Amino acid sequence: MEYFHDWVTTLIVFLLLAIILELLLPTSTMKRYADLVLGLMMIVLLLQPVFDLVHTDPSEWFDLNGFSFYEGATEMENKINQEKREIQAAHDAYISEQVAARLSSEAQAELEGEFDLSFRAISVHEGGINVLVSDADDQRNASVAAIEPVKEVTVNAHETVEETVDEDSILSEVRARLAEIWEVDEQMIQISLEEEGLNG
Repeated sequence: MEYFHDWVTTLIVFLLLAIILELLLPTSTMKRYADLVLGLMMIVLLLQPVFDLVHTDPSEWFDLNGFSFYEGATEMENKINQEKREIQAAHDAYISEQVAARLSSEAQAELEGEFDLSFRAISVHEGGINVLVSDADDQRNASVAAIEPVKEVTVNAHETVEETVDEDSILSEVRARLAEIWEVDEQMIQISLEEEGLNG
């Protein structure tokens, strides 16, 4: 405000001096030159605030005492990153579900036809594909049959070893066939066989 006061005072003093000089000069060609010079000086004085504004630092143009443009920016950035992670996780889950459904539809007929197995669950993730298969007859019977009474079970340790070896060879064949159908590396597929009677 003080700058404005000084500027107006300078203008008034200059106008008074210009009027006095104008009155003292006789009417001649010299007066025309004096009017031109006084007019140019008046224009320079009127534009002086603009010249001063251009020569000062832009941060001094407005008094922004303590105002921070970055106030709350880190909190907002953290919130945006959190929402971005949530959206990305939902998107990844949706894509995984869609890929699992497509993989299941591509290989279901071959799996039932060649190995008499069906998919129970498929999960796709960055590390590979996890597949849970079960006997196709068990799945059909579980959906149709009523609850059956518990049957007596006898356990023979020698039969279990033979069944495990047989299951491992079948699972490795299934893994190889699925890798061929899905056109992926065989090591990416983790396959397991659902035991009878656990979920059905």
